[in-house]
Amino acid sequence: MSTSSFSKAQLSAFLNRMLETERAGAKALVAFMAEHERNGPAWTTLRQVQADEAHNCALLGKLLDRDGVPHSHATGEFHAKAIAVAGRRARIEFLMRGLGWAVREFNSSLPRIADAEAAALLTRMRDSHLRSIQACGVAASSLRD
Repeated sequence: MSTSSFSKAQLSAFLNRMLETERAGAKALVAFMAEHERNGPAWTTLRQVQADEAHNCALLGKLLDRDGVPHSHATGEFHAKAIAVAGRRARIEFLMRGLGWAVREFNSSLPRIADAEAAALLTRMRDSHLRSIQACGVAASSLRD
């Protein structure tokens, strides 16, 4: 793993890849929420995680706009994989693994991001993913299927 700072092109590629990933999570969560009683405990948790994922898309878009970089409009492959998982509990557990992947991506990339504004934003995103993993763990543990 390189420890040198990202070039502008590398940072742009990373931000767009994470935008695709966050979009995939936000879309998958809409489908997951439909399987739970509206305003029930699991639905409420998933709704908050979905709101965070959608908000992260907007934040990443603002960083890309700031740098004059076109946004990717692709949806990451996580979406199709997540939708293919059967069972409410299994889906939440898969979501937790996806959130964990994003945390690892943030952790490995943050030391290479010299842009203080981008690093601060990505640190907050990483931390929101850690909170989401914990909340989803509680929600999953209450489900039998």
